[in-house]
Amino acid sequence: MLNQQKKMRIGFTTIYSWRPHVEHLFYLSELLREAGHETLFLTCEADLPTCYTHEMRDIRPSWQECLMCRAGNIRSYTKYNVSSIKDYTSLKHKLPKDSHEWVYSSASTLGRFESDEDYEGLEFDHLTKKLHPILEITYSSAKNWILNNNLDAICVFNGRIDATRAIFEAAHSVGIRVLSIERTWFGNGLQIYPDENCLGLSSVNKLMVEWKDKPLSQHQAAKAASYIASRFLKKNTTEWRMYNAQSEFVPWPIENSDYKILLIPNSRNEVWGHPDWSSGWKNQLEAYDAIINHLKLQSEDMILRCHPNWGEKIGKRDGQHIEKYYSDWAKERNILTISSNDKTSTLGLIQQSDAIVIASGSSALEAGALGKQIIATAGSIYQKSGMRTDVCNPEQLNNLYLYKDQPETEQDVQKKAIIRQTLRFCYTMTHRIPQFVDYVNIRTPTKFIYKKGADCNRLIKLLRTGELKADDTKYSANNNAETEFIELIQRNKWLDIYHRSQAMKGTKDTEEYLAIRRRSFYALIDVIRHRIKRGDL
Repeated sequence: MLNQQKKMRIGFTTIYSWRPHVEHLFYLSELLREAGHETLFLTCEADLPTCYTHEMRDIRPSWQECLMCRAGNIRSYTKYNVSSIKDYTSLKHKLPKDSHEWVYSSASTLGRFESDEDYEGLEFDHLTKKLHPILEITYSSAKNWILNNNLDAICVFNGRIDATRAIFEAAHSVGIRVLSIERTWFGNGLQIYPDENCLGLSSVNKLMVEWKDKPLSQHQAAKAASYIASRFLKKNTTEWRMYNAQSEFVPWPIENSDYKILLIPNSRNEVWGHPDWSSGWKNQLEAYDAIINHLKLQSEDMILRCHPNWGEKIGKRDGQHIEKYYSDWAKERNILTISSNDKTSTLGLIQQSDAIVIASGSSALEAGALGKQIIATAGSIYQKSGMRTDVCNPEQLNNLYLYKDQPETEQDVQKKAIIRQTLRFCYTMTHRIPQFVDYVNIRTPTKFIYKKGADCNRLIKLLRTGELKADDTKYSANNNAETEFIELIQRNKWLDIYHRSQAMKGTKDTEEYLAIRRRSFYALIDVIRHRIKRGDL
């Protein structure tokens, strides 16, 4: 543990100049600098042979991509203590034996791979080999930067994508604390995970367990319910991506079936290779087949809903091969498939279903809010929340049954319990796990304001102890407030819920804000960027 009184030297690195992560890191560095700690920065200035951005997009030449990234990097916020990767490459360090796995996550997402055959194929192998030189350069540079500057800890954006993973591992190799930084689900606060990358679930699981049995107060329940209501009302405009926005409610397309089970596969490539999101199943389709056999479901009991983003391009890749992978499986079993481009409301289908089967997708939030049974087949942010039915391995099948088969009184108890746990999950995910929630406020997916008065000691303690503490530690002595909102939810009073939460915010903003902005003419970057269609970067 670091000395509690010692002034620290903290490194910050982003590599990729994606919105809004450079700004977030600069904000954290300013908190530390004003508290008397020294901050240093590492960035990329066309120092790598390729990168995630280059491989994802092909809309402009490489030199132009690098120029745009350099213009938006940390130097656009500060010119002090900023180094480039190339400044620290003179001394080479040998990569660990398992380093080839560090690019798996990048390659998986870039190729939008899904099937086992995809991951065993030549294209995946080609991508991993093409990305590997990034590790060799960045790992050595980051390690030299850390050692030469005698850094006590570093904060790195993401920590899973190629260069950011190499920096993360370099910090671990010299035994210093590393925090991974990401934007949060709904935008307020910052996701800061100690000693794990942005997909890590250790801190999430710990806090979910700690808070899942603590009742929410009136104010807390209103906030949690309002996030859920925003999805039902299509007002969730602060999420990075908003799916199914132009959807239409359609009655359940199969009549006279015994059950209404909605299969909602999510993109495996987004979390592939991370042990925290793993499953005892070989893949989602193996899990589906086992569940179908165990519950003795007929083809007419199920609908497969393809994810809307499979019909969209992310960079230069669309998701049609993912859709084909799942729809071919469904066709062989005579299961009705709704395509990714279909305007049918996924939410409408969830509302009419008896249960959903999902791996780790965010549709569990709406399903849980409606009290639907969530049959989950893999690790997820809500695996310790108490809101899902775990079937993450074959052994758990023995305890699986459909709530629909229970007496109505028992079903009602189960529905209310799921809604209650979903409210608590949502609040933990939006106000306990994120840090500085009251001080980092989102306005649009790429625009933030930063209130004065944030307690830097929260960040310092995290750097020194490596233990994530809840941003809000208050809770209620009873379930009364939650029960009130459960009743509103069961009556589908989404607009009432949303307005009640908005009214709690008040109308007059008297807060003071920090000037977190790019310096001099660099401010033009954001003026231009805000006019460009927002993509994944």
